[in-house]
Amino acid sequence: MKVSPETAESGVENLPFSDLQQQLQVVKQQLSGLSQEKEQWLQREQDLYRYIRLKTNNMLEVIGTLPLAAEELDDDRLLSIDPIGIVTDSFHQVLDNLKQTNAELSLAKEEIQAIFNASGAGIMVVDAALRLRAYNNRGKDLFFPSVEEVVGVNFRELVCHRRQSTGECLFDKVLQDGDVAEESDFTIDDRFYHVVATPIHDLAGQIAYIILIYTDITQLKRQETALKEAELRLRAILNGTPAAITLIDPTTHRIVFANQTLADMIGGQLQEIEGHICHKFICPREEGQCPITDLGETIDKSERRLVRLDGTILPIIKTVTKIELEGQILLLESFVDISALKDEQQRRKESEERYRTLYSTMREGVAQFKMLYSADGVPSSYEFVDVNPAFEKIFSVAARQVVGRSAEDIFAVVDAVPFGLECFTRVVREQVSSEFEYEFSELNKTLRISAAPTSSGCFSALFEDITQRKKDEARIAHMAYFDALTDLPNRLLLKDRLNQMLTRAQRNNKQLALFFLDLDHFKRVNDTFGHDVGDQLLKIVADRLKNALRHCDSVCRLGGDEFVVLSDMISCQNDAVKLAEKIHATLKDPLVLRNKEIFVTTSIGIAMYPADGDDPDTLIKNADAAMYQSKDGGRDEFRFYSSNANAQALERLLLANDLRKALDHEEFYLVYQPQIDLDKGQIIGVEALLRWNHPVLGHLSPAQFIPLAEETGLILPIGRWVLLTACRQIRELQQLSGVRLRLAVNLSAKQFRDVGLVSSIRELLADIGLETDLLELEITESTLMDNIDNATRTLHSLREMGLTLAIDDFGTGYSSLSYLHHFPLQRLKVDKTFVRRLSTHPEDSAITEAIIVMAHTMGIKVVAEGIENKQELEFLVSKNCDEAQGFYFSRPLTMSQLTEKIKDNESVQAFCFFAAGDQP
Repeated sequence: MKVSPETAESGVENLPFSDLQQQLQVVKQQLSGLSQEKEQWLQREQDLYRYIRLKTNNMLEVIGTLPLAAEELDDDRLLSIDPIGIVTDSFHQVLDNLKQTNAELSLAKEEIQAIFNASGAGIMVVDAALRLRAYNNRGKDLFFPSVEEVVGVNFRELVCHRRQSTGECLFDKVLQDGDVAEESDFTIDDRFYHVVATPIHDLAGQIAYIILIYTDITQLKRQETALKEAELRLRAILNGTPAAITLIDPTTHRIVFANQTLADMIGGQLQEIEGHICHKFICPREEGQCPITDLGETIDKSERRLVRLDGTILPIIKTVTKIELEGQILLLESFVDISALKDEQQRRKESEERYRTLYSTMREGVAQFKMLYSADGVPSSYEFVDVNPAFEKIFSVAARQVVGRSAEDIFAVVDAVPFGLECFTRVVREQVSSEFEYEFSELNKTLRISAAPTSSGCFSALFEDITQRKKDEARIAHMAYFDALTDLPNRLLLKDRLNQMLTRAQRNNKQLALFFLDLDHFKRVNDTFGHDVGDQLLKIVADRLKNALRHCDSVCRLGGDEFVVLSDMISCQNDAVKLAEKIHATLKDPLVLRNKEIFVTTSIGIAMYPADGDDPDTLIKNADAAMYQSKDGGRDEFRFYSSNANAQALERLLLANDLRKALDHEEFYLVYQPQIDLDKGQIIGVEALLRWNHPVLGHLSPAQFIPLAEETGLILPIGRWVLLTACRQIRELQQLSGVRLRLAVNLSAKQFRDVGLVSSIRELLADIGLETDLLELEITESTLMDNIDNATRTLHSLREMGLTLAIDDFGTGYSSLSYLHHFPLQRLKVDKTFVRRLSTHPEDSAITEAIIVMAHTMGIKVVAEGIENKQELEFLVSKNCDEAQGFYFSRPLTMSQLTEKIKDNESVQAFCFFAAGDQP
């Protein structure tokens, strides 16, 4: 409340004292309140000054300026210079600095990340809780290439859970010690790493981050392992060799290395040898007088002495070679214990007397010879040097009559060549022993001659008289293999001959017939006339069979009245029928025994290879079963073996009839399997394959009808149709696409032997207009080997026309490599049976590789058939096989499919089947 002076004066005068005191008390109270309020405002003013000064000093510290002292700037001046503006400007400066710093930090971070990514090691940063915070590209590629978001993921779950070997945790070690730790054998997924873990501490000294650097040392580990294994193998080899080996320092004469053989030879341990002076054991000399380094001697397989630890002397052959090992010249010395040789020499010396005694008293004749040579160095004869008494007795000559004379003076000469010269020349030239038998007709003796080389240009021969032994062996062998009554081969010889025939039939892809004969009612003959007459009857039957059959057929007696006839000159079932009829005709004439006529009939069972079995026991069993069917049918007839004989015979007959109509009804068609150049990966030709679309049975493969076509003779017209059709279609394809593809066509054996083959092919190519070099004829190995001379003439005639020639199914026939150079072949086709077994049968892999090498040596290209998977292809490519075909590249294509394949590609260079991959 404000009081004016006027009022106050009037009031004071007029107011009573008590009231005045009361008002004075109120004024005092008001003044006291104003004084307190003033002190509060002053206190607030000082607080404001201190606050502004504190904040200003803080900002000055941030921007790098010393704080303001009170004596430098009082409070009034502090306010007058606008501290708020100073603060504002400072903040702007700080913000600008922070932006620049952030930009620099961002650039530094990118540079650091680039450096991390450029590192060949995997780098990762984890925090103290083992969460991944940063990583480089190498680290991601090593441990989590397919995971996108990994920052913040527990590192142990991300990486360490895949570790294959456990050990002390590297994180725990770093967290416990607070220092750098490393692990030199960290293994994950079969790879080895060298890991260095480095902790990063914060301002409080606590571990904030751990930097992990993973260096892939897998290759180094493998190299170390390989080196250790090589060292172990080398040491094992050195310790296992029969020769003692040591390395000697030529300067100090100390043994640097010794193998276990030397330790065994000396009779001690390696530690008793290595580091010692070599003169203590080897070539004992005065210390310091080394024969090599000090005396200048040259030791090359010289005989020396070896001192064993027990003081005994061991004779050795020593060889010394200077080598450089890690920059140091060392002596490599090897020793061979010749004590056994010395002992042997002594024993040999002692045995010479015994040998001389034996030489003079032995029953076998012995002769020493010296080879004689012509002027041009060719062995021409041999001269007698010495003979023993037994030789004199065998040849009825005295030693003085033969010693010093040449072979032609003593032995018979055939075609101007002394007896045994070829064999004896090989013995001398190749230094090998040889043995052969020779029948000296003038002596009426058979001798076994064993020749062996002696000294240079000399040899010895032992002559053993085996005349009686040969007679005994022949008699025993005959008794073992021939029937005592009929003198026919018995069951044992039958098995042997049947095995041989089966081998030939399998090799030549031919048939074989086994006839099982049983005389009808033979028991009645024995019961009526006695066993003597029965034996006579069996002899007569045996003689008739031997005389009636061809020399290539075999007649055997199994026992009793059972006989077996073997024939591998069978091309079809009809041939077997003719032979069975001939057997019946041979036995139909009556026999006269004891003035009585006896009529003989026989029941015959026939088993054919391969239809009825492919081993002797099966064929004999099935033929025996067929023979009983013949007896059940009324006897005196023959039956072919078949589990369902009538159904099979009917089916075969119907199929043969249909085959005769197939050409006229145009039921045959061709497919083409591409052939690939393995070097370029491109198609270079096709093989024509025949198929039959039977009106009832559907599509038939060649295996189902070609054998029947060969038996019936239809293979010739069918083969001509295949050749004509394939050439015409390939010519049309060439005209359509401009692509020159080689055409491969198989020739059957009958086609190849056809005398008009060459002229017919010449006319065919001229009519169609197909270039001769585009036609390749494939002939099986067995066809070529059937008649080598005729085959060679035919092949040369075809080759002169410009045709390409290939040998098909190589390895399934004779496999006679020595005859290949006779034939003008350009290609050799490895049979698919070898290709299919490349990964499972090492012997087939080795045979295939040998065939490729052999063919290339003779300038012949190799084609592999039947490739069905990538493994077979990779093997053949690695062995430099030239060409291939099979389902891996393409199944056989019809002409329309092949045309589309060609038309879809701009050129043959782009027509590649490798992109097909592993197709079935």
